[in-house]
Amino acid sequence: MTRLAQVVSGKFSRLGEAIQRSSEQSLQNISPFMTTAALLGVIGHPLFYIIWRYIFPQHYENLPLRLLGSLLCVPFLFREHWPDKWIKYMPVYLHITVIYNLPFIFSFLLIMNHFSQVWVLSTIGAAFVLTFLVEWRAVVVLLGVGTIFWGMYLLTVADVVGQAASIQYIVIILFPLVFGGIFSYQLQRYRNIQSKLEQRIRRISNQNARMMQEQNRLLSLFLSNTIVARLRHSQKKFGFEKALSQITRQEKRFCGIMEADIRNFTKMFGHESELEVAQLISRCFTEITDIGQDLAVIKPVGDALFMYCDDEYGQESAVPNILALAVFFVHSLERVNNVLATRGKEPLNFGIAVHAGEAVYGNLASETLIDPTIIGIDVNKTARLEELTKNPEVQDIIGINAILLSEEAVQLGQSFISRRLLIPVDLEELQLSVRDFPDVKKVYALPGGSAKLLYEQALEHIQAQRSQLPMAASELEGNTYHGIPYYYEMQGVGPNTTWTIMIDLSSMPPHAITDVALRTLDDLAYKMRRGDGQWLILSTENQPGEYDESDIEARIVRIIQELEQTVRLVPS
Repeated sequence: MTRLAQVVSGKFSRLGEAIQRSSEQSLQNISPFMTTAALLGVIGHPLFYIIWRYIFPQHYENLPLRLLGSLLCVPFLFREHWPDKWIKYMPVYLHITVIYNLPFIFSFLLIMNHFSQVWVLSTIGAAFVLTFLVEWRAVVVLLGVGTIFWGMYLLTVADVVGQAASIQYIVIILFPLVFGGIFSYQLQRYRNIQSKLEQRIRRISNQNARMMQEQNRLLSLFLSNTIVARLRHSQKKFGFEKALSQITRQEKRFCGIMEADIRNFTKMFGHESELEVAQLISRCFTEITDIGQDLAVIKPVGDALFMYCDDEYGQESAVPNILALAVFFVHSLERVNNVLATRGKEPLNFGIAVHAGEAVYGNLASETLIDPTIIGIDVNKTARLEELTKNPEVQDIIGINAILLSEEAVQLGQSFISRRLLIPVDLEELQLSVRDFPDVKKVYALPGGSAKLLYEQALEHIQAQRSQLPMAASELEGNTYHGIPYYYEMQGVGPNTTWTIMIDLSSMPPHAITDVALRTLDDLAYKMRRGDGQWLILSTENQPGEYDESDIEARIVRIIQELEQTVRLVPS
């Protein structure tokens, strides 16, 4: 008896699993057009009541029966707003609604209208629709339950001729059911194959994405983000070989240049261990390289720091970028020195110089060792200016961790630093000269204290430059959603990856954009740009490394959906 119970229990368990799979499959089949089907059910019943009652009168109609069918369809119009605890009951409710609206109502009205031609044709159509709404096994069950009135009717029909006619109609109606069921079954097999293929493609895509992320992470560890970003951009247009050739070829470029070198480095080893000194230097360089390598190429060389920003994205931004990064660097030094002061130790003092001019850019090593850099007279001039900070007379004037600027850097950096903040240093009066450059008669210094005052301005400038698109929208990855064009581009690599997004909202009223921005864009930096249309410009700079391309696409779609919803709800 126990064995029999186990067998029966196993049968019922497998039956339950089969019913659950069939229900879930039915829900999956109808989901893409559930709202449309529900809307047709809500409108169709009262509409056809009017047609069959008044326009083309039939023998029998029933308004309450039809209104109940419409009422059952209404919840599916609002399925996105169903509470979570109701969702699990959706397959059951779906089958109740389908069984009532198709086999039940149509078979009942077919019988009550004495198998009229109109209702025979209507029932054939309903049977065919049924095969496409639910899974093929559910079709058999729903049809059997929903048409139980047929059996009851045939048992009560006295005349054999009427029974024969009814059976003929049943045979006719079975035709679309059988063939529709076969088509539905084959379609379901195709959907299953397609679903498995899509799953494989997603797995492969995720694997490729992880490989790309790992590749980008490795590149970011050994090359500046600026170089890697140029390589990626050129690779999209020309392929890897040509892109590599472009970023390594030797050519003249205008550059803003900074060189920083620690003073009294050798003496430091008399008071600190070599490891502690290395840790101090690393701490000084970490912040500037983390935030600055999207704007400039940064090269720590021992205890020195070399940095340049070329005119790839415009000559007017090269020097302000370098000055902003130099100010940021001074701020980092000040933080380290505050820590050293609490320990009663000597502060770090860097000689820092900024200059601007032409240099030869390119890879100077072999093809197996790629490290693009710049050389030239103006690079040497920057180094010689930095040497001036070693002179005691100059140090007395400018103080520790001051930024020494050439006349060229001052002129081209006026959009960032006002001359009134600078201290002129007359070299002739001090009877000093710049080694190898005797024609330089005057330089300018931004003291460390003044640099501290410019920190917030420098940080704002750096963030604005990082979020600014370096290329035209036509060159970016682009697409449209609901007719709204959008573009996006990735800057940086690995943990420093950020995305810039442009959405063309020329068709949107400003109030909708403002409303959505206040409600949904709190985690993104955003601004509006007008002129050549109305653009919403977004950046993930506040969350570097947190987004991949699929996240960006999904976020853009949600923003556009929010905008469309706002436009519908809020009057212009």
